[in-house]
Amino acid sequence: MTDLTGRTALVIGGTRNMGAAIAERVAQRGATVVVTYAGDEQAAKEAVAAWRERGLDVEAVRSDATRSVDVDALFADVVARHGRLDVVVHLPGAVIKKPIVDFTDDDFDHLINLNTRSAFNTLRASARHLSDNGRYVVLSTTLTAVMTGPYGVYSASKAAVERMVLAAAKELGARGITVNAVAPGPIDDSFYHAAETPESTAAATQHSPRGRLGHPEDVAPVVDFLLSAEASWVSGQTVRANGAMF
Repeated sequence: MTDLTGRTALVIGGTRNMGAAIAERVAQRGATVVVTYAGDEQAAKEAVAAWRERGLDVEAVRSDATRSVDVDALFADVVARHGRLDVVVHLPGAVIKKPIVDFTDDDFDHLINLNTRSAFNTLRASARHLSDNGRYVVLSTTLTAVMTGPYGVYSASKAAVERMVLAAAKELGARGITVNAVAPGPIDDSFYHAAETPESTAAATQHSPRGRLGHPEDVAPVVDFLLSAEASWVSGQTVRANGAMF
């Protein structure tokens, strides 16, 4: 599909893992894509250079999604430079695996900032800046529906995002803007492995009917569909993409 030609897309956290897979698909569909990164400038430059070598229109901007001042400036700048904003995909997040009794105040604040506040910041900015008939998709987690192990606070921080998605979908529906969440299962990337051990990874793999973890390329097409014109009647939903693991 190439129905994003002439459109502008903003992929928050789009320089690696699932973000990079999604940004690439959106660019392949003809959109001008702005990806953001919070820290690793060199990785962002390398990702953009690789995309541009393949003729894709992608640029990278440093921005911290947990800071509302950064987010507001980012959205205003994208609209000022490109004239419009049609697609926003939000990916930043964090996982801390602990029983609730062991959670510190700092642990709690970290998850709420990375998972909940950052999504709120970009969702609010999207409500202000998205063009009519625009698209907003945020990455959640399958664990909001089936919580296993010491993921209670993590899943709670993402469940709050899913409720905001439903509220925003109702608020923005009259403008033709759709708001959805995609909730993957375990994905074989650096984000997952930063929080897991070889033992927990082996257990998750055994639990999978496919005998493997998911890949970024398994999730990107789901997001891709929700960004398309064909998905105009899908809004306020959380779509679980987990290979029947849960």
